[in-house]
Amino acid sequence: MKLERLSPNKIKYSITFEELQKRGFLAEELESFIWYDLFDEMVEVAREEYQLEASDTISVEIYSLNAKEIVLILTMDEVYDDNEEILETLSEAEEILGKAFLYAFETIDDLIELAFCMDNHKIHLNSKLYQFEEKYYAVIQSESVYVHSLFEEFGTPAHTFIHMVEEYGSCLIEEKAIDTLLVHFKK
Repeated sequence: MKLERLSPNKIKYSITFEELQKRGFLAEELESFIWYDLFDEMVEVAREEYQLEASDTISVEIYSLNAKEIVLILTMDEVYDDNEEILETLSEAEEILGKAFLYAFETIDDLIELAFCMDNHKIHLNSKLYQFEEKYYAVIQSESVYVHSLFEEFGTPAHTFIHMVEEYGSCLIEEKAIDTLLVHFKK
C-alpha cells in the first residue's frame, strides 16, 4: 500500500489487487466486512505517517481503478480545538496563497451570467478558470466585499484547496477568465 498526502486532510492510497488478494479480498466480496478492516488500517497508517488527529467523519472514495490497482482518496474532517486555531489556519493559508480565493460553480452558464453581471457593473479582475470533478472553479484575487458577494450570488466558496484544483483539474482559461467568457458568449 502506497500513500501520498494531497492536502492537510486528504490522503491518496494506491493498493494493488495482488495486495488485496493476500489480505483475503475477492471480487465477489465487495460488501464484506473485510473492507472495514482495510479502511481502519488506512486511517491508522495515515495517522502514524502524517501525525493526523482523530476525526469523527471520514470518507473514502474510489479515485481510479485499473487492471493492476485501485486508488482511493481518504478524507478526514479537520478537528479544531477552538475558533482561534481556525483563524490562525485561515490567515496562514491567505499568506501562502497570496489572498487568492476559489469559487465553485455548478455549470458554465452560472459563470457566463456572472461575467455579464460584472461587465454591467464595470468590474474587471484577473481570474483563472478550471474544471475539476464535474464543477467549474474560478480563482480570483480581490479584497472587494462587493466582488465576493457577486461571486457568491452565482457560485459558492469552494471547500476544496486551490492547489488540489490546480494539480488535478483542467485549466480552461489561464488569465482574465471572466472577461474571456464575455468575448466568447455575447448576449
